[in-house]
Amino acid sequence: MLKLQNLRDYVPALHANARTPRHLLEAGLGHRQCAGVVALTNDNEVNLKIAITSKLLNPHVTVICRADSHDIEDNMASFGTDYIIDPFDTFAKYLSTALQTPGLYLLQRWLTEKPGTLLPDPVYPPTHGHWIVGGYGRFGKAVFNRLKKEEISITVMEAMPEKTGEPKQGVVRGRGTEEDTLTEADIEHAVGIVAGTDNDANNLSIVMTARAMTNKLFVIARQNYRENDALFRAVDADMVMHPSAIVAGKIRVLLATPMLYEFMSLAAYQEEDWACALVSRIAGLVDNRVPVIQEIVVDQDRHCAIHDALERGRVVQLGDIMRSPGDRDRSLRCIALLRISRNSRELLPEADTELLPGDRLLFCGTRRAFSTMEWTLCHTATLEYILTGEDRPRSWIWRKFQERKKR
Repeated sequence: MLKLQNLRDYVPALHANARTPRHLLEAGLGHRQCAGVVALTNDNEVNLKIAITSKLLNPHVTVICRADSHDIEDNMASFGTDYIIDPFDTFAKYLSTALQTPGLYLLQRWLTEKPGTLLPDPVYPPTHGHWIVGGYGRFGKAVFNRLKKEEISITVMEAMPEKTGEPKQGVVRGRGTEEDTLTEADIEHAVGIVAGTDNDANNLSIVMTARAMTNKLFVIARQNYRENDALFRAVDADMVMHPSAIVAGKIRVLLATPMLYEFMSLAAYQEEDWACALVSRIAGLVDNRVPVIQEIVVDQDRHCAIHDALERGRVVQLGDIMRSPGDRDRSLRCIALLRISRNSRELLPEADTELLPGDRLLFCGTRRAFSTMEWTLCHTATLEYILTGEDRPRSWIWRKFQERKKR
């Protein structure tokens, strides 16, 4: 499969059963450069075995696992699994955020989508009125519980309640693809509908049938297979839940920009006005495109110029490294989102914040801004110009020329 995908970079592969400890060791679990283990199979038991094996044979490695069973999640957590991702609970949490604080949900999407793609539009799920949930499986239960916490009126449609179970209030028996079932679920007075079965054709049919009966619905559709992308784009649901895409997106953030995961956790405690103000700042920064996320670590290995300046006692403020070397009075097109310094965490640090060796900084902005910032952080002469406004000669011969001019 890897060969057929014709990936841009070489990706080594081992054709083996990941539940066998010997194969995980062959894949490099015990190697000193092993940074993490990601278990993404569609079998909870296999993912659990991988998590247990990884933590027992290499306790210091970061382990990220997919799971859609709360019992399995508890078992994984007992073995110290670092991150457990349940796509159904994750989406239900997104929905809850969109209901309570639409600005924070929009901020989350803008910062976690693929950089360079069009900025997603805001969504406003109705917080009052009647909702219908089609399907009471793992996804349906997760959404139902979240909506219940918001004290929203809900009717559940389920074709096989004897298999999935049912809420205390009971269910309307049926798939929801028929007008009779939707009528019994009170579609006439509904403000939102969730097509959440494990069958894409049924989900599409639920949405189309419901829209033919009323045109005032907020629509959430579950998409199970990637090959149906075009169909779900055509149905134009307000929110689409694709389990694999949710898991992949969250893991991409954890692996590539772990500080962003921490930023969003802290941002969840902020007021809606705070999120809306930051969304406005980002909108004015980028050209209707998802911003680039960049982590900066002030250390000797990666950013020697600023690290050496700080070690010599120079005062460098956050706003200094956000200046343009071409015009130090102009700021780069980026925003500082988070600063972690000596176990303290600061959201949206001010420009006059003094930096310290070892500081970790999270930014969002344009790709060009960060390539310019990297140059400043790594080149002593550029940093000196940024700090002093003086363009000093860098080589011996130019210093001699300058000395002669002074005479």
